[in-house]
Amino acid sequence: MTLQRYYVGDDVWEAEAGPETPVFLAGRHLYAIVTAGGAVRPFGEWHLRGKMGGVWANPVRVLEGWSLALDLHGAVTPLDHAVICELFGSHATRRYVVAGIHVEWTEFAADDQPHYYATLLLRNEGDARVSAAVLLQAEADLRFCWFGGIAPAEPEMTVLANGVAWSAPGPYAGVTVTLMSAAPASWASAGRVVTARFPLVLNPGEAIALQLRLAVQRDDAPAPASDLLRAAVDTLSAKIAGYRAYNEDVRLATPDPAINQYWQVARQNLRMLVADYRPVLAPYFLAGLPEYPQLFGCDTEYTVSGAIAAGFADVIRSALEELGRYGWRGCGRIPHEITTNGRVFHPGNTQETPQFAVACRDYMHWTGDLAFLERMYPLCVEGLEHFDAILAGNGYPVGDGVVERLGMGACKLDSVCYLHQALVALQEMALALGRPDDAVRFASLAGTLAARFEADWWIEAEGMYADSLHLDGRPQFDGHWTVVLPAQTGIASPERARRTLERITREWVNEWGLVHTRGIDSQVWTLPTGLLALAMFRDGQADLGVRLLRTIGETARHGTLGTLKELIPTGLCFVQLWSAGLYIQGIVEGLFGVRPFAHRHELAVEPRLPQAWPSATLHGLRVGAHTVTLVISPESVAVDHVQGAVPLLVRYRGGDDRPWCEAQVLPGARATLSHMMHAHQLPSSTIPEDGQG
Repeated sequence: MTLQRYYVGDDVWEAEAGPETPVFLAGRHLYAIVTAGGAVRPFGEWHLRGKMGGVWANPVRVLEGWSLALDLHGAVTPLDHAVICELFGSHATRRYVVAGIHVEWTEFAADDQPHYYATLLLRNEGDARVSAAVLLQAEADLRFCWFGGIAPAEPEMTVLANGVAWSAPGPYAGVTVTLMSAAPASWASAGRVVTARFPLVLNPGEAIALQLRLAVQRDDAPAPASDLLRAAVDTLSAKIAGYRAYNEDVRLATPDPAINQYWQVARQNLRMLVADYRPVLAPYFLAGLPEYPQLFGCDTEYTVSGAIAAGFADVIRSALEELGRYGWRGCGRIPHEITTNGRVFHPGNTQETPQFAVACRDYMHWTGDLAFLERMYPLCVEGLEHFDAILAGNGYPVGDGVVERLGMGACKLDSVCYLHQALVALQEMALALGRPDDAVRFASLAGTLAARFEADWWIEAEGMYADSLHLDGRPQFDGHWTVVLPAQTGIASPERARRTLERITREWVNEWGLVHTRGIDSQVWTLPTGLLALAMFRDGQADLGVRLLRTIGETARHGTLGTLKELIPTGLCFVQLWSAGLYIQGIVEGLFGVRPFAHRHELAVEPRLPQAWPSATLHGLRVGAHTVTLVISPESVAVDHVQGAVPLLVRYRGGDDRPWCEAQVLPGARATLSHMMHAHQLPSSTIPEDGQG
């Protein structure tokens, strides 16, 4: 076993895991999936089987992996079973002890270019001089992404003075990969396998460092090996500093230390999942690894609010615009899945296009970017018109939704819920853009759909809405997790939403969260569990909402430490985009009850605190041009207007049965809003760090 240590803020988690446990090391232009122990092992079960790991500079895989060994007096010891693997967002360090030689093997990817580094620090802890050698073996691989439409290439290898380079003609022309080191070594290649021997002599107490760099050049010359040491030190130092600054940027303080730690994990996971594969794909978030580095529609759409609250408005804008470009070519239909070389694998399920309209509305609410909305609004309108071609005679969308299971009716529950949510979103977008006639039309359509939905989809004998509807209007109830969506999206009547949530709590929720299908599939996914958490906060059940978010966070303590998984407690992708996005959204929009209207310089706050919590604090939240810190308690909210050029109108309500109160908060000022007193402003002051108020 290998002891994993994961560093989250000032805390250190420890857990033993098999040395084959995956480790994700990412930059914006390149990522690697390696192992905690150091051995090369295959990853990928459903797409490029056994080929989803290694080093990817998408859309091309460039390295199967590399392995290291230590040759001491003719005895070769592979470095494939680290005693300790230390995990940071920025890098990972493995530790070994071989016959008195202590070895630290650090790997990381550069953020600003497709470079991948390994640094080996060897220290002689014995009392005798040691002659040894470090042995490197690396296997080159040139293949395009899953469904890239291009066959793998046999690399042409070239031995250089300080390393080996490989490339291939045809579709791979212009891509050159170099594996280099400035340290003295003998390099060779046989087939696609690169070997190198680095001789070294270590006196007692002496340490020696070796650097390796894998660089992917596209029609530009490789950086010289002589600059490698400085490049490695500077690159890692800048990366560590960037992660530290990011971790301090938007901070959460609650009475629950685990909730605070999972907040940091979620934000760090989002940073690790940012990808920039221009000119093929604009910046976006990888959906999940090892299987899903593609640009997804619904995965991105589910992550909008959480990612913006975490500080990634720029990446969300880029990803939505990229989806929009494909949607424009698809006559308004937003694709489900785009490969990393820009091919549409799946043109989109029926819920994907309405979710895009909701995502654009949410982006506008958080950022106030009306120019973006002007560009996206016609596409969102066209996307709803696209439904004319897929509506059944009953007026509901026909086709797969998020749940892709055989035997269901033609019309899916999630699709109609998101269609209603999109109509509401279009009404709000139309008002923001000064199109009142459009707003009236979409409001009318939303109202009509909600009324018909109540009549057609409710099954009184079940006390639930149907999962699907057949073309003849006959409802079908299978008990899939989508039963939560009428309450979560707001299409359900209040009374029926409450009945639905009560039954879900009794029959669909186990120790880990919301099961996929009651009585049939007990797997718990982070996506349904996160959506149920939002619904519970909306219903005033904050204790259950926090419990559900905690189970999402706890996936970071299973398998690979520090990554939020796709299943709870672990399973499928070992790092998953919507897990991080929904956790953050659950805290910000669920627990704190934040509803931004950045285009109007307004912020609504309707907190839902667990009963045992006296308060909670969210530092540095950005709402458009404003930065605020919020301190919520059972009876009040304090708003510190940290940054902004104009006043921010804050509205507050402490519960559904209470009226709203409001205050204009000037830049640099603090306002406390409470139902026990009139709203008033105070001079800016220090806000407690511990969430205790």
